[in-house]
Amino acid sequence: MSSLSLPPLILAAAIALQPPGQFHGDEPVARDGETWLALRASAESASLTPTRLRVQASEDPILDAPGQTSGRRVSSALEPDPDAEGAQVVAYLRGGALAAGAVSPARILERSQGVAPPGYRIDLAGRDHRIRTQCTPKRGSQAYARDCAVVLVAPDEAEQVLMRVEGRREADLLLLGDDASPELLFAGDLDRDGRLDLIFDVSDHYNVTRPTLFLSSQARDGELLHAVSTYESVGC
Repeated sequence: MSSLSLPPLILAAAIALQPPGQFHGDEPVARDGETWLALRASAESASLTPTRLRVQASEDPILDAPGQTSGRRVSSALEPDPDAEGAQVVAYLRGGALAAGAVSPARILERSQGVAPPGYRIDLAGRDHRIRTQCTPKRGSQAYARDCAVVLVAPDEAEQVLMRVEGRREADLLLLGDDASPELLFAGDLDRDGRLDLIFDVSDHYNVTRPTLFLSSQARDGELLHAVSTYESVGC
């Protein structure tokens, strides 16, 4: 067990998301020394664990000359955690709808492979959900152009669009945005209301990531989930 003593966790009403890793200097929303909840997940378990963040100056491999440190590396003061064997930090989260403790991960029964558009089959507590990409020809455009949507389908067949993006057909491939790779990063019950929550990267560009937290407890009329926080970073 770690001997690190953490201050009481104070969660703001607004919900924030901060991925771990290396970023350009103006991108992190977290600040060094703040306490966040680390979402740790493995195939079998997941938890929200209070942790103090390190936001440290580091060399930006894209922008910096040797010796410069305009970049920022975001990590946890508790890493590595000997009690979380096999678990990885998916994201750091903060907000009034979230609390520390174990959470229920979903099982990913099927997922799209390679450069295929997003497609998933997800089981949470015996209830089957799907994420699928559906596209239609784009009116008034060239024959290869498409209007596409990534859609969550609930067990009762209710649907919600998670993102809309332009697409194009090239030979046997359907490409989204500017060679984007939208991706499911986490599925499970983060707010403990018994319903599915997601962290989904809604990027429409190959050089941009936009992990977005969708919570069922914050859903509005006509929604299955509500997008409560989006983080954006660029590669170069």
